[in-house]
Amino acid sequence: MMLNKILLTCSAFLYASIPPSSAFQSHLLKEHPIIASPDSTRWAYENNLDAKHGLTSTLFQQVALYLRSHTESNGSRASCLPFLMRRNINSPMMIEFNCHDLESAVESDYLSAGGWQSTADLGEDEHAQTDNVHSFQAQRLHWKSVLNTPNTIIFNSAGAYISSILSATSLAALHGLDGAAVGIALNLYVTPANVRTSAPPHTDKQDVVVVQTQGRKRWRVYSPPDSSIKSELDPFTRGKGADSITLDMLEGEGSQSKLLLDVTLLPGDILFIPARFPHTTDTLDCYGDDEDHDETLLGETDWSMHLTIGLDSHVWAMNYISMRTLALRTHGMHDVLQETNGVVDRSMDRCVGRVNELSNDLREGLYSSVDDTMFSFNSMNDLSDQQSLKPSMGKLASNLLSFHDRTNLECGWVDEIDHSLTLDQCLETVNQFRNVGQKIADAHRDMYVAAVKEEQTRIDEQGGWALNVGDSMLEERAKRLSIFRVAIYFQKLDAMREELRAWGDTSRHAEIAIELLIGDQVESVYPTNRSRGIDQSSWSSAKVVKVRTDDGLFDLQFFDGTVQKGVERNNITGPHGIGIFI
Repeated sequence: MMLNKILLTCSAFLYASIPPSSAFQSHLLKEHPIIASPDSTRWAYENNLDAKHGLTSTLFQQVALYLRSHTESNGSRASCLPFLMRRNINSPMMIEFNCHDLESAVESDYLSAGGWQSTADLGEDEHAQTDNVHSFQAQRLHWKSVLNTPNTIIFNSAGAYISSILSATSLAALHGLDGAAVGIALNLYVTPANVRTSAPPHTDKQDVVVVQTQGRKRWRVYSPPDSSIKSELDPFTRGKGADSITLDMLEGEGSQSKLLLDVTLLPGDILFIPARFPHTTDTLDCYGDDEDHDETLLGETDWSMHLTIGLDSHVWAMNYISMRTLALRTHGMHDVLQETNGVVDRSMDRCVGRVNELSNDLREGLYSSVDDTMFSFNSMNDLSDQQSLKPSMGKLASNLLSFHDRTNLECGWVDEIDHSLTLDQCLETVNQFRNVGQKIADAHRDMYVAAVKEEQTRIDEQGGWALNVGDSMLEERAKRLSIFRVAIYFQKLDAMREELRAWGDTSRHAEIAIELLIGDQVESVYPTNRSRGIDQSSWSSAKVVKVRTDDGLFDLQFFDGTVQKGVERNNITGPHGIGIFI
């Protein structure tokens, strides 16, 4: 009876279908109902989640189907394109999260946020400089700081930090994808109305699913520029760090990019953007003459709020280019794509240089993720599950060897007869990636499960949690703050990524630290945590803003804008990619 009720509830949701590539260019997408699949419905019911999360799981099952149906036999996903799903105006929202939900989250936890512009004032209220308010309380992000921001505020990894709604949404997305991505990170973006550029043109390392939950935002999505023109730039991180992409570069005369989508998302609309596709956003005049809209919550023209669910396969190096790099490195073979000039290079996913000069078909194949059926939402410890993987693993190994041989051929390199990559070595590499990748998938699942359980505990406390977020919070509750709970999983994930990197490190020198670059997202002890009585073992999010080559130290900018200079490498964890994209 309960399952039937959930099915009836879910059948009321109407969304546009995921289009085939041939229908995409017209942008004319017909709406049709999506009913929660029996598997997703059962999963939501068994985990005591709202029926809507069963529908969210079904949505991501469809995303996984789209990705897998656009994977060629050689492993390439070059045919994946952006797509738009318009919500039927008469149907309820599939994923709901508005300013009232965010205000509640901000006031009941210790959250941090960043943005395109300086956010030094975020997290400080008028009591911050007084002696009668504890610094821990004063440094918290407050709701009025959100309201006063002139541009976009970004809550990275909000699905892990904000236990209400978003943690269950993240868990549902993972369940629906079921291995189509080794992990996901849900970010939250809040932008005032009439912002000319809320995010300048850039590319991401993730395939992203954008869900507009409040207000409106304009998105322009372009085809990837030819990476061979500026081969020294990583096509996954264009428009970030020292690099910049202008609209003229994308739309001007002679540009090789094409405008694929120019749409204004309304609440409930969903947009999919593959990795490396440039995009830019704004909230300028998104309402026009539409005076009848009922979306207003904060003003005459509402703030925009959207979720970006990033499919993190590339973040965790689950792609052919990384597999090839580590396969050659661990077996001590020459890599024609690596130009290290004798310097120890432990990176495994830096997509710069000669790889961007390969033929388009080969480059697209190397840049494709290797999710396929290697990973599962549930750990595959059963022998029968592992046996079922063998055909897929063999196919991936064959694709890897083919990509390697083609790379050598295009670059004019011939391996020595007795020192060339073999199919068995490729299979060993695929197996290593699968083992570590499954651990990463499990850690993501456990992180979101912990957040869901924490939210249920707070509900059971009937508001007592929010009343105790101040400086008098009991120690056992202080440990439950998201900044402490989530950090444990981030450290585990970083260790798993390093496990994969170390496997391919032929020197096996444990003392070689991961190279840090300007713009890397890391964690370190907040500068004044020791004096403020906060457990000094707690680490805060930061960004590398300067690499001091003269003394080997680093300058870091923390989540609230504070800059600490001269930090030693052993006092920094990362870099890690979880949740870091814009």
